Amino acid sequence: MEVSPSTLEFSGPFTQSITRLLTLHNKTSEPLAYKVKTTAPKLYCVRPNASRVNPGETIKVQIILQGLKSEPAPDFKCKDKFLVQSVPIPAESEVVSIHDLWSSVEKTSKDKISDAKIRVVYKTVGTSATEPTSPATPVPVAAGTAGAAAFTTPSTANGRADDAQSTTAVVDEKIANLESELKKAAAPAEKSVPEPTGAAASTSASSTGAVTGTRTGGQGVPIPVALLLCLIAFLLAWLFF
Repeated sequence: MEVSPSTLEFSGPFTQSITRLLTLHNKTSEPLAYKVKTTAPKLYCVRPNASRVNPGETIKVQIILQGLKSEPAPDFKCKDKFLVQSVPIPAESEVVSIHDLWSSVEKTSKDKISDAKIRVVYKTVGTSATEPTSPATPVPVAAGTAGAAAFTTPSTANGRADDAQSTTAVVDEKIANLESELKKAAAPAEKSVPEPTGAAASTSASSTGAVTGTRTGGQGVPIPVALLLCLIAFLLAWLFF
């Protein structure tokens, strides 16, 4: 697997998410499975963090630095690294999921894994050196390689503002759908109440007036509205807590 660039450069502002792209090119004649790991899984998310690349195919992988709490110092030296592992997909494993394939390979065929290490550079104020962007050189990974445990597969989901906005949109859509369903359910119930006639109508009017007089200023919340408020409270609690 040919991986480029060999160094990922992130420029500020660092308090918001920043996306860079890795290019993976399969220059072999067989399909390859890949997996991306990092030494700082809480700071980054990778999309997709594992998949396959067919012979001659080139794909782009998003490396997303989630917003930092504050800007790094001008002389800050980032020590984060990424590891892109790849392995041939045998014909008998074509129907196996990428996750299961990697589980099997890491147990029985570690000698077939190749990796490429990617450095990370934060270009803060005062940084003048330009890092090389040449392709990373794949290196076979031997079983029990020292330092391999420092790399962890990051999540594909950004837990910051992007996901919050997306989730809020879903919540709003669900609330709108529920309101529509409640209105539809309430309409038949209102139509099913028969209108009183004759003496019954007079008695009903008198009773209604009496009840209305006693309930003015203290009428309860309709059941559909109460249900809607409960759902909104639950969804907000699930989203923010």
